[in-house]
Amino acid sequence: MASIDTLDIGWLLVSSAGLAQAVSLLVLLAGEGRRAFRANRWLCAFICAAALSFTQNVVDVLASADWRLYLFPLFGVIPYFYLPSVYLYFRELCNLPVGRAYRHYLLPVIMIGVLAVMVVMIFDRFGTQIATGQTQFNLTPFSDPTVINLSILTIFFAVALYVQLVIYMVWLWRMSLHYVRKLGEQMDGEQPGLKRWLAEFLIGITLIFLIYTVSVVIDILDQESEWISIVIEAGFVIVLFRLGHLLAVNPALFVAAETDGAPEVTGQKSDDASEPDRIRLILEDDEARRIRRDLEKLTRDTDMMFDPLLTMPKMASAVGVKPNQLSFVLNRHIGKSFFDYVNEYRIHAATQRLLDEPDRTILDIAIEVGFNSKSTFNLAFKKITGLTPSAYRQQKA
Repeated sequence: MASIDTLDIGWLLVSSAGLAQAVSLLVLLAGEGRRAFRANRWLCAFICAAALSFTQNVVDVLASADWRLYLFPLFGVIPYFYLPSVYLYFRELCNLPVGRAYRHYLLPVIMIGVLAVMVVMIFDRFGTQIATGQTQFNLTPFSDPTVINLSILTIFFAVALYVQLVIYMVWLWRMSLHYVRKLGEQMDGEQPGLKRWLAEFLIGITLIFLIYTVSVVIDILDQESEWISIVIEAGFVIVLFRLGHLLAVNPALFVAAETDGAPEVTGQKSDDASEPDRIRLILEDDEARRIRRDLEKLTRDTDMMFDPLLTMPKMASAVGVKPNQLSFVLNRHIGKSFFDYVNEYRIHAATQRLLDEPDRTILDIAIEVGFNSKSTFNLAFKKITGLTPSAYRQQKA
């Protein structure tokens, strides 16, 4: 191992800070539990890639030239994992999971093979010099076939990387705008920090993309820019630290709390590994239709609608959604407020009882269908039917 100079110490300090931050982020994500794992696994993949990048800096300082080449296929392909992982993370947050996520990692796997071929070519051509510790070679670029082939593969690697980065950044921004629009439709002013979290996270990812781009450009234009590269790497650590802070102050932000054993009405198995017990903050149309079906099943198969203490959160918990989600489905997909929906169901049941059981008192029926007083029942009944309960019974009898 070569002697360590001031620049090497700088790399080691920055990389050690980055590794420590990556580990702390992984611990935070692990603390969010199983309900958040389906989305967080992709964020963990992103953080592990960042940790490998910091590890590469340590290896570059401490390892010999031949070992750096042996590990080059592993470390060199790291940038290919960043944005696919973040993209899959956002897909989960938007409740649009990818069916065959492995396809997003096919390109990185291919590039590992490309880098491995490059390493074999380097060892075949310069193995003797590398064994002696030599890393600089005097070559004529356009006359040495190995150098020409390596240059072609390098250009292919770089072009493929930046095409991938641009495509995923476009996808991420489009999805984020869709997500923000849905939040505006469905959150009704709730969770004021959610949009800010989303904006800061996406800006952080974009900054990482820009930082990496700048570092590559500097490496190409100026081979003597070690200190600039260290500063850029420090910027990477700062952005990662900010993302860690966002996760720390907003644990499980996109995953709802447990429902305290609320009855299951969806008809889905709770132990289905492909559909873990989780709740998203926003709804797509197909999910809204599913909630509506579950709500109809709840009203048909249970007596919850007659519970005099029934509230929006209680009904939402029984259906397996958040209150704002239930409110959105009731207003946008059914066209009724929570109170109108409940009262119409109760009054419909009361009309049947008024006619089927003429000897029962109106108060007795009102209490049975969930009203706490006769006056409240009368107001709701007249609003919906246009008649008082007694007049309805006389007219329909």
